[in-house]
Amino acid sequence: MIKVLKKHPRQRGLKLRGRGTYDKDKPPIITMIERGTRKTILIVEKNLSKDLIHSKIETHCEGLIKAFTDDYTIYIGLGEHPQVIEHHVINHSEKEYADGETHVNNCENRHSLLKPYLRIFRGVSKKKLNTYIKFFQFTFNNGINWLEKALELILQQCTLTGR
Repeated sequence: MIKVLKKHPRQRGLKLRGRGTYDKDKPPIITMIERGTRKTILIVEKNLSKDLIHSKIETHCEGLIKAFTDDYTIYIGLGEHPQVIEHHVINHSEKEYADGETHVNNCENRHSLLKPYLRIFRGVSKKKLNTYIKFFQFTFNNGINWLEKALELILQQCTLTGR
């Protein structure tokens, strides 16, 4: 007689559920994308809050904006911000991922590109993560000619400082 053992799916180690935090060594990264130009801004933060999101809008956005977010609680009341004329929410907890023009797929796309980029370095200190993120942001925003743009910026800086 052959006995068949039931196999349970293997348990993967070190996979904590939920959102990352700075204390759990998985710092949150705010991603802002202008849909028209596809300009991407990535910001590493220690703590997320409604006030932080509002200040990032004021710092990085010009004029009136339409905001597209997921259902994370820090975005509640975002429509009341003076620069936000419309706030569209995708409810991921209800398995909703897109509703016409309302989606956050662009942000998720940037993160799907960012993860393999960071894996190349085989572990990045959370204290230095922002430097890696900003380099990724620069190369992504400047496309195939990112090196040429970087050299232009360096030469401009040298000219301004007289070096």
